[in-house]
Amino acid sequence: MNTCRITRPVAVDLIPAALAALAAFAALTSASGCGTKKPDNAAAGSGSALAAAGAPAAGSSAPGGAMVVEGTAPAGDKPAAGREYQIAWSVWTGWMPFKLMEVKGFLARRAAEKGLKVKLVEFPAYMDSVTAFAAGKLDACAMTAMEALQPAAAGVDTVAIVVNDTSNGGDGVLVRGINDLKGLKGKEVLLAELSVSHYLLVRGLDSVGMKESDVKIKNTDGDEAGKAFVADPKVEAVTTWNPHLFQAVEGGKGKVIFSSKDIPGEIIDVLVVNNNALKESPALGWVLTEAWYDAMKAIEDPATREESIKIMADGAHATVDEFKKMLLGTDLRTDRGKAAAFLEADTTKATLDKIKKFSIDHGLVKDTKFTVGYGRAATEKLRFDSSYATIK
Repeated sequence: MNTCRITRPVAVDLIPAALAALAAFAALTSASGCGTKKPDNAAAGSGSALAAAGAPAAGSSAPGGAMVVEGTAPAGDKPAAGREYQIAWSVWTGWMPFKLMEVKGFLARRAAEKGLKVKLVEFPAYMDSVTAFAAGKLDACAMTAMEALQPAAAGVDTVAIVVNDTSNGGDGVLVRGINDLKGLKGKEVLLAELSVSHYLLVRGLDSVGMKESDVKIKNTDGDEAGKAFVADPKVEAVTTWNPHLFQAVEGGKGKVIFSSKDIPGEIIDVLVVNNNALKESPALGWVLTEAWYDAMKAIEDPATREESIKIMADGAHATVDEFKKMLLGTDLRTDRGKAAAFLEADTTKATLDKIKKFSIDHGLVKDTKFTVGYGRAATEKLRFDSSYATIK
């Protein structure tokens, strides 16, 4: 089973060095269709070679024009002939609706309505998608809000148009033989450094007056940390995610002493789009947003919910029962109005300030004056724009 978020962030100053890896990945996707971990019946068209889009121009501004509302979209400039927009996603509970969008044809239908060609590209390794977006090789990408800071800080004009989910217990600090967070003092904690797992631990320690230096962090891929905890009784503490959390708890091997449920709304997953693509084709934002909420409707509708969950579970290589448990720790933002409001809410702004501080303190963002913008009129390199999801 491969339901995990692989969160090994790439520091922004390492992005140029990653370009060679992108060429190798493009060859992989062309040869195998990103299919090494996909179900056999996956819909065609989710893994061709990445389009070699140019790097974003410096100083790009937010797209202009009227607010986008459900059922309408700006006509916009026509994209170049044969232009196919590449939209990246990875296996994670809150991103499995992308699989649903693909299998049920929601994205294809919405794209056809506007005469666009849009392709979903499933990345086996999450951080490869972030790196590809940062290098201008993708038009849009599903990523955490924390990772979204990095390409934006490197100059990519980045617009978050949809909040996919927030973690609500799906990420946590898992321990054995330790009663609470204060019991971590002097202990070794396995986690992926500079990831949302790292951020979660720091937030937990801060909540009880402890510092990061009070524990010994061992840099370990988050998925591997979860597996190590289950397999090795000598491992006392890890920060990981579901299914490792509930498998360990249900198996009597450990307990969760702090989770994303304790910091609601802080681990945020969003769909970000390169503003160059939005300027080239303003209808792209509408297409992606409408297709996403088509999937949300299918998940919420009792008549289609079970089929939708089965499709997502298959894409995640999980059983239906396992996937339902994962959904319990993931707050899918299915209510369009509330999701739109969340993108520009004061609480979201406060969360981004915390995430930005963590990123600057740990060297992920070099510019100490980096700011995040909100709304269609904003011009910051990273902005949260609710207008695409807004219902009139």
